[in-house]
Amino acid sequence: MIVASVTAAPALPVSAQAPGVIATRAGKVVGRLMGAEVRQLPFEASHVALYWKGSPDALVTAAFSRDGVHFGPAVDAGRDEAADEGANATTYGAVLAAGEAKFVRVKTNVALPRLTVLGLADRVRGLVDKLFPTKPAPAPAGPPRPAIVSRAAWGADESLRFDKTGKERWTPKFAPIQKLIVHHTAGSNNDSNPASTIRAIYYYHAVTRGWGDIGYNFLVDQAGRIYKGRDSHTAQSADDTITGEDGSGNGVTGAHAHGYNTGAVGVALLGTLTNQDATPAAKNALEDLLAWKAYADGIDPHGATRYTNSVSGEQKTFANIAGHRDVGTTSCPGGSFYATLPAVRDAVAARMRAGRAAA
Repeated sequence: MIVASVTAAPALPVSAQAPGVIATRAGKVVGRLMGAEVRQLPFEASHVALYWKGSPDALVTAAFSRDGVHFGPAVDAGRDEAADEGANATTYGAVLAAGEAKFVRVKTNVALPRLTVLGLADRVRGLVDKLFPTKPAPAPAGPPRPAIVSRAAWGADESLRFDKTGKERWTPKFAPIQKLIVHHTAGSNNDSNPASTIRAIYYYHAVTRGWGDIGYNFLVDQAGRIYKGRDSHTAQSADDTITGEDGSGNGVTGAHAHGYNTGAVGVALLGTLTNQDATPAAKNALEDLLAWKAYADGIDPHGATRYTNSVSGEQKTFANIAGHRDVGTTSCPGGSFYATLPAVRDAVAARMRAGRAAA
């Protein structure tokens, strides 16, 4: 049996409303999948994500069509690399660009008793994103804070952080920053509308996965724009901090590396970096971001110190600038990019030395 539904965003408390909000429309089709089938979504979707119960190693693909007749090439459903899943848990695919598709041909190599096709789209059709990053901020010493696109600028619908009663689903928690962990989103490369993709990931993490917000602390697109991710307002102020920190310099806890979120900044590069490296612009922006954070928090970019989770007490020694695969069973942040992490650490260290010299 296949069931289709359209999901409405929860009501936003008047106190949390802001102009320019871009609400996300979500619809899903749920049913068994035996081999290959064509599923029709309730509306034209800019993005699609597939998720299913069990069979975490299933090979699942999707091909997209506007008319149900002509389909594009099949693409791997991927894996949402923001967290790890157990063998019997739901397996979450990546958020894929669907090109305003109304139909999805899904295929699996093993029978799946329950597969969900989630369609996502901005409610404002024909939207052209105009991104206005905050200006770089000079620092008293060290590398400056790079330009960052705020949540308001990329169109975050803050209603997704609240339940139907107006209660915030996830209250920000802060801890001293110990590690910098790099991810890739495992979605589509050559993204023509990265802000829309980030809004789709935000909905997927906040609502579908139940995390109350986007999992990453920051995201970087292929053009080298840096986006503020996880909201970081404090108990003293309802305003999100562009730095992702509280007044004492503690970082907000995200949801990007299971068991290692507290005290770690998760930075996600948009796209799939398994067989191709990040663009020069994306890598340059990433290095600027990591150098700013590493200098401010006294992190040695070449070091590998002991991490202590202040909530669970778990400890592990790993690189201070790490890939997600260093702390989880995942291929994230992709083999091609991961091989360049030593060079990224070198570049971060060079920026930190230059910042000290200029102080």
